[in-house]
Amino acid sequence: MTTIFKKLTAVFVVLGLVVGGLAIYGQGNPAAGWHKLVYYSPCQQPRSYRIGSVDPKFNLPEEEFKSGVMTAANIWGGAYGQDLFVYDPRAELTVNLVFDSRQSLTNEITSLESDLKTQKNSLDPQIVDYERRVAAFKKKLADLNSQIEYWNGRGGAPPEEYDKLKNEQQSLKQEAEGLNAMAIGLKQSTQDYNQEVGQLNQTITVFNEQLQYRPEEGIYDGRENKIDIYFNISKNELIHTLAHEFGHALGLGHIQNPKAIMFSRTNQIVALSPDDQAALAEFCRERSVGEMLQKRLQSVSDLYLGGKVFTFSH
Repeated sequence: MTTIFKKLTAVFVVLGLVVGGLAIYGQGNPAAGWHKLVYYSPCQQPRSYRIGSVDPKFNLPEEEFKSGVMTAANIWGGAYGQDLFVYDPRAELTVNLVFDSRQSLTNEITSLESDLKTQKNSLDPQIVDYERRVAAFKKKLADLNSQIEYWNGRGGAPPEEYDKLKNEQQSLKQEAEGLNAMAIGLKQSTQDYNQEVGQLNQTITVFNEQLQYRPEEGIYDGRENKIDIYFNISKNELIHTLAHEFGHALGLGHIQNPKAIMFSRTNQIVALSPDDQAALAEFCRERSVGEMLQKRLQSVSDLYLGGKVFTFSH
């Protein structure tokens, strides 16, 4: 009896609130009052967020990260016409920049690629110069052999011509030694270059292996009420990933459009596609209390059955 009484009491309380709400909202405009009471948009109130931890190994000032976060959050509010996210240092939702092995490998790959580019820019002109010198040497050697053959065919060169041929021969010998030394240096430089290429390829392999286990650039974790970002490759990619995770925090799912912010793989796009805008409009449309309750129950179920939504990068 006690349990039944409590249930009945709860029902009467709810009915009382509804009737009271109708009385309040109904003053002056009953239709408007009824509409506000029965229908609701999940986008009526903005969601607050704050900056959590920013790992110093990213070498990204917190204010610069905060600026990127605000830009990403405003992508959604700008499309909707009012703020959907607002910064509040006391907010529960935190946005974090988390450094792990994947960013470390990314930094190493970037450094190796830069070194290889510098080496290639240095090697290419040296190789072109070496090949030009070799071609000129071969021509001079062919001319010398032609002259020697000419004078041999005439029983020998006069003393003056003989001395000239000997001097030219000695000069070409010294030039050949210089070209050989140059070739050895280029060979060593090329070996060093190829060795660094091998190191780069090995690092990329390790990086790809890491991505097989953790392919996401960012995660929205609804259970812990946080957004973790793992990569800072470029400004646009960072903003895109942040905007994507804000979309998940808002309640949006993935979109099968490579040009969409809510596409499952990260890119450099920082503007909502028409598909993003359509998904936002559908999410933010006014719903009845019953529909909202059903959606909320589904969200709670999804949260505790899963809870994490990922952005995949590669």
